[in-house]
Amino acid sequence: MRLPRFSFAHHRLVVAAVFALALTLIAVPAAAGPTPPTLTQAQAAAAAAKKDAQNAKDAAGNADTALALARATLAAANEHLAQINTEISALQVTITTDTATLKTVNAELDADRGHLSAYLRQSYENGGSQAMLAYIISANTIAAAIQRDVQVNEISSASQQLVDRIGNEEQKASSTLALHTAALAQLAAEEEQGRTEQAIIKVQTQTLLEADITAHAQVSQAQKALAAAVAALAAARAADAVYQAIPGPLFTIDTNLTLPSGETAATLNQFLDGSALAGLGASFMQAESTYHVSARYFVAHAILESAWGTSAIAQNKFNLFGFGADDANPYVDAMTFTSFNACIQYVAQFIEVNYLTVGGQFYHGPTLRGMNVDYASDPNWAEKIASIADTIPPLAVP
Repeated sequence: MRLPRFSFAHHRLVVAAVFALALTLIAVPAAAGPTPPTLTQAQAAAAAAKKDAQNAKDAAGNADTALALARATLAAANEHLAQINTEISALQVTITTDTATLKTVNAELDADRGHLSAYLRQSYENGGSQAMLAYIISANTIAAAIQRDVQVNEISSASQQLVDRIGNEEQKASSTLALHTAALAQLAAEEEQGRTEQAIIKVQTQTLLEADITAHAQVSQAQKALAAAVAALAAARAADAVYQAIPGPLFTIDTNLTLPSGETAATLNQFLDGSALAGLGASFMQAESTYHVSARYFVAHAILESAWGTSAIAQNKFNLFGFGADDANPYVDAMTFTSFNACIQYVAQFIEVNYLTVGGQFYHGPTLRGMNVDYASDPNWAEKIASIADTIPPLAVP
């Protein structure tokens, strides 16, 4: 005789209504969404993301180096241009001084030329060379005559030397001014070239700055992609894990779903009596014996997904598990079966082959924890199933 742990007969209508309301929050099989990457794919993606991140980092380093070099070149060009400007300023001062010196020398030369002209004119008016000769001859002695001749020659020679000296100074001042003027013209040309070079380097530096900013932005993007790839790899590793069953008196997410439940068609019918699932005990036991899917788990699964068989999908399509439904359009996409029994047998076989058998497409261990990796998008799906299964009364203790 069965001794139910809880009595559900008087509460099934209320519970069914609560489950029907909760169906909007129950996850449908995750296979309907995007297929998660395999561990191998995730490892390859993580390796590629790591390589991309390193490449982006290297590119950013190269961009930093190029930008630093361009800035150094621009600084050198600015310094060179400043030096040229300093030399130009100094040379302009020198040329101003040279011009003033030449003006002074020219003035002195003009004055001395005037004095020499006046001397020659006066000498001419006084008899010129004859007067000079008379002056020498009129000396009382030969010595005096020689002395007078020397004086006359010295006066003439001194006047000519003065004119020649000032003329040489004028020529020197003119040459110095011309030399400095030519140097100024050369510096002006160098300044113009320096300004052109400076403008070109500024443009190149700005271009490299923009490239450097872009390179660092790409580093940030690559690091984010790497973080996402690492997270995906961690998820893939978790998804690739196999969760072993843990025996115990209670039904948990680690209970082995392939072992006999210990239930019978009669005990299950007693439990399901009064609900839309009434009379399906034999169908669930057939699924257990044929496909090795625990009837205790399978009943809980049907209760959760169909709200005790009252959902529209269950009533209109004989679909107790929301099989084939997806998050976008669950009712339309859910499969239609000819009967509840047909649905139970079909889904049991699908779960056995794909979720509970080693080598199955979605095998992660013969437990609800393992099924939850791929079966449902709701991370709490396994806990919900286990909590319902644990309320199904066990066989009476003899």
